[in-house]
Amino acid sequence: MSLRVRLNLLITSLLLVFMIAVGYVVIKGMKTSIQEGVEAATRVTTQLLDTVIISSVQNPEWGYTHDVMRRFLESLGHVRSNEIRLYSISGAQLYQSPPSKYRADENPPDWFEHMLHPREQAVTRLIRFGRLEIIPNPGGAIREAWSRVRNLFWLGLTFFILLNGMVYWMLGRALQPLGSILKSINQVEQGDLTARLPEFSLPEFSRIGHNFNAMTSSLQTSTAENQRLALIAQQTADAMIIHDLNGNISFWNPAAQRIFGYTSKEMIGKSASLLSPRELAEDLAQNLEVITSGQSIDNHITQRISKSGQVIDVSISAAPLIDPKTNEVIGDICSMRDITELKKAQETERKLEENRQLTHVIQKHIEDERRSLARELHDELGQYVTAIKTFAVAIANKTQASANNPGMPDVEGHARIIVSAANQIYDGMHNIIRQLRPGSLDNLGLAETLKDVVSSYQMQNPNIKINLQLKGDLHGLGETVSINLYRIVQESINNALKYAEATTIDVKLTKFKTDNLQLDIVDNGKGMDVESVDQTSHFGILGMRERAQALHGTFKIVSVKDKGTAIHVKIPNTFTT
Repeated sequence: MSLRVRLNLLITSLLLVFMIAVGYVVIKGMKTSIQEGVEAATRVTTQLLDTVIISSVQNPEWGYTHDVMRRFLESLGHVRSNEIRLYSISGAQLYQSPPSKYRADENPPDWFEHMLHPREQAVTRLIRFGRLEIIPNPGGAIREAWSRVRNLFWLGLTFFILLNGMVYWMLGRALQPLGSILKSINQVEQGDLTARLPEFSLPEFSRIGHNFNAMTSSLQTSTAENQRLALIAQQTADAMIIHDLNGNISFWNPAAQRIFGYTSKEMIGKSASLLSPRELAEDLAQNLEVITSGQSIDNHITQRISKSGQVIDVSISAAPLIDPKTNEVIGDICSMRDITELKKAQETERKLEENRQLTHVIQKHIEDERRSLARELHDELGQYVTAIKTFAVAIANKTQASANNPGMPDVEGHARIIVSAANQIYDGMHNIIRQLRPGSLDNLGLAETLKDVVSSYQMQNPNIKINLQLKGDLHGLGETVSINLYRIVQESINNALKYAEATTIDVKLTKFKTDNLQLDIVDNGKGMDVESVDQTSHFGILGMRERAQALHGTFKIVSVKDKGTAIHVKIPNTFTT
């Protein structure tokens, strides 16, 4: 959407809001006027008819009141903004005032009548041998209001269309220079540095034109000079690129076109940042600073982006271009060699081994810290809690004999509180120790520890069936294998209980004669879509996968919606023997 259309839409929106506001004020005023007119007419009509009723009662020789009232109403005719009805004592209608003929040809819509119709209640008078009703009927006033609103609407619509047309025409004239500016900018973008802007009458556009022309003249001069210097690099096998001090490209050899996919025409005059990834913008700026200071760059390993968006690993060597007359740096000549394949092979091999070693070290360090912390809690805090509990029990026993003495302080009660607090600290400490490092893992081995943890989960969740099956000789597996398998089982059961809403969980650990280990955890929970889950951001799954890979094993998770999840871990004999 063009700037001209956007500005016109903005003005149109403001004008519509203004017209709606004016219409609202006008209609609200009409409604108030009609309300007041109906109220006044009803009061006057009621007073007049009350006078007739009173006069009829005071002069019985005139006849019955309902007959007197009927004759009076027939002579009165239509009353503005009211409809008068007269009924006999039996309910038969004796008279109804004629309808209003004012603007009878107008037919306002129902929504308009509903909007302006006043909320005035009908007035009823009981007379001798009859009943009189005065019903508000502002039909004439509403028809008159509709005629005025309709005329106002057509007038406003005409004004709205004329004003929009005038604004659109004026914006077109005011923004006409933008076409020339955009055309010249597009020429420069295509590499045509001969593009120039004409003189504009508006001062803002005139300043833009002068600055643009000065910029393109400078670029044209600098590019022409650098192109002559770049002829020496036409036949090299590496990408040869020459930049000016602003980082704009002035030379682009055929090898650069082969590596990056851009033609010389596409790149001359463009910034070197076009080839640099955004995250390496600071690296590019630092290289430019080094060149500007007169220093060279040798075999700098970095990355660049080709025309197709492919990231290419390159080795860059660059040297400053120095003006022989002024001895000043006027740019740089840069050679780039594509080392993508070599870099990928080296990086893949290095990261694979590094990740395995790092994962193993991290897991080992975590378990060492947990073991140390558990031992510290047990050896240090356990002794203090036991001592507190012993002293508290001794105080309670010594003061129990004086419990019936009202003058003695309630030492026993305080001691019991100390005993209770010590018990809570002791229980909490052992829970922390069990979570940090299961003691049975060091004392009884993996098999007994798994039985203990499954039993604990079963007691905490009696409505869920947890089955444990152990096969083969699971003794002497080693600390690293035991703790990692224990953590995988622990995390899997936690996930099944917390997220899967499973009712049955099967845990099976098998050691084969080849000393390979197979761990399978299967639940019948609600499952998940494994393909749509980013496993790298789910730390439970990621942690289990890393533990398996740290043991040079494999980790596989299979899940079906509403049918459950299965986790399969295989550990080779290199880690189990």
